[in-house]
Amino acid sequence: MVRNKLSCLMLTAALVSGADSPGWVSKSNQNARVLLEITARYYPEFAGQSGVSGLDDKIIDLKPKSGERRTQETIRAAKTLEARLDAETDPLVRQDLEILIKAAEQNVHEFELNEKYYIPYRDVMQTIFGGIQALLDDQVAAARRPAALTRLRRYTGLETGYTPLTVLAERRTREKLNEPSLRGPATVRVNKDLANTKFFVDGIGELFEKYKIAGYQDA
Repeated sequence: MVRNKLSCLMLTAALVSGADSPGWVSKSNQNARVLLEITARYYPEFAGQSGVSGLDDKIIDLKPKSGERRTQETIRAAKTLEARLDAETDPLVRQDLEILIKAAEQNVHEFELNEKYYIPYRDVMQTIFGGIQALLDDQVAAARRPAALTRLRRYTGLETGYTPLTVLAERRTREKLNEPSLRGPATVRVNKDLANTKFFVDGIGELFEKYKIAGYQDA
């Protein structure tokens, strides 16, 4: 996960760097979007924070084989970027392309290592809290904040067509739980995550109250 975040930060940097050189920056932005579009499909909460619009009601994809699907898309995207690098002559655009390709390779490598060594595990409550807090914040336009309720209902499976994120995360863990070669999360980490659950649940309620968005209680 640390590498994923580092890679996403690289993508964000590519989108906002070089404001004084609009010619090459525009091309670099187009290149960065090749990976940002994948992030938007699988981690829309983060992509939305990175400036991608239209994702406020979207949530993380934990459906079956989501990791495999994301990795295959990333491999194809890396090939696209490598082809662009071969054809590119601007040294600044080339530099950003190299960063993007490296980010894609790191994401693929991280997934492969996790698949080989670890049972899938996610702190679901922290994920949900982060997704809600990304919208319920003073720096977020008031018009965007109501989407937090839709996002919460989708996280909790109250929205038609959505399975609770807790259930999806549990299924991903159970798929590999009985494979003896894989390592599970540290007990101390699981205990800490469980202990923090009330903090996150209460925090979500406080955010909805602060911004006066009604109807969150059932979720």
